[in-house]
Amino acid sequence: MAIYGGVFNTTKNPTELNAKSFAATILRRFPNGSAPLFGMTAMTGKSKAKSSTHGYFTKTMEFSRVVTTAAYVAGDTTIAVVSTAGIVPGHVLYNPTTGENVRVLTVASATSLTLSRAFGRIAAAAIASGATLVAVGNAQPEGSARPVPRSLATVYVSNFTQIFRNAWALTDTARASYAEMGYSNIAENKQDCMMFHSTDIESAILFGQAKMDTSGAQPIHSTQGIIDAIKQYAPGNVTAAAGTTTYDQLVTMLEGAFQYSTSLGESKTRALFGDQQAIKVLNAIGRKFPNDISMTQEETSYGMQFTRFRFYKGEVNLIEHPLMNGLATAPGLAVVVDLPALKLAPMDGRDTKSEGYGVGGTNSDGSGVDSQGGSITTELAVELINPASCAIITGLTAAA
Repeated sequence: MAIYGGVFNTTKNPTELNAKSFAATILRRFPNGSAPLFGMTAMTGKSKAKSSTHGYFTKTMEFSRVVTTAAYVAGDTTIAVVSTAGIVPGHVLYNPTTGENVRVLTVASATSLTLSRAFGRIAAAAIASGATLVAVGNAQPEGSARPVPRSLATVYVSNFTQIFRNAWALTDTARASYAEMGYSNIAENKQDCMMFHSTDIESAILFGQAKMDTSGAQPIHSTQGIIDAIKQYAPGNVTAAAGTTTYDQLVTMLEGAFQYSTSLGESKTRALFGDQQAIKVLNAIGRKFPNDISMTQEETSYGMQFTRFRFYKGEVNLIEHPLMNGLATAPGLAVVVDLPALKLAPMDGRDTKSEGYGVGGTNSDGSGVDSQGGSITTELAVELINPASCAIITGLTAAA
């Protein structure tokens, strides 16, 4: 106990006492319910949608490299490559096959470079056709002029907000009636509405596709979810499992999601949401390859249960998703998410608001019906700012 002096401020309340957002309430009260992704967005932060057309921008770090189109001997200083995109004078290129470093003197054309050979301890050696030379930094002379500027390509992701509305209603007689244990029918009806609302948002986060339909009297728009964003912007990270899956095959299917990261603080952690079949197969792989893989049962401080899967790239938290089980869209589906890349962008004043009528026996909706009820409305867009750090695995049938 304590007595505070001075002006009371919010830091003097325990964080648990402060009112939670709708997403945070879902996470706190139903951590293993039907909307874990929606709940987790309370922890990953939010953006803001300023209109129903809510596109956003994404950038993915690229590592520069060139691929030769002919073979060269140790004395050659001009080479032809597939593309010089991203390469500038001063770049040091490394040949993994021979260990030789070379320095780019000029970018002669879109497919040609002039080089300073043996730029380091390793002597010049033959370069094979089809060899990949990777950029490992740049070296500029003393008193050099300003180098050629470089920048990452910005990709515009077209998206829209989506309006989610769910209602609750009961007759005033039902309102006045109590269940055997004294539970209020109003509380029960409101909770059902809340669960339907969170599940509808969760469904859109996973399976939504962007659409603006202006064919009716009023426009209807929907937001793009995680699965469609990965398929559109990172198709190389979508793989289908074989009839049986080995540990090596699983690693190959997961590697793409770890090539890029959104947050340096979470660069080695991903969340994998799967249906019961996918989670069962992944746990079976862990049991069959105990020397290659580490799997442990874990629980977050807010109660979400998951299995931690460790391999050479990092950690994957396996979470069975009730919605994937209930919808049964494609047995064996697993969606790998880089959680810092996922944000929800509600519109101003439309981040889950509730409205009611008939409260206190006054029917305020004007219908004259002897009832009470209300609705929950949320308008938001889903942002997946780094689809390249996520992945989809389909058809997980059995462990090899």
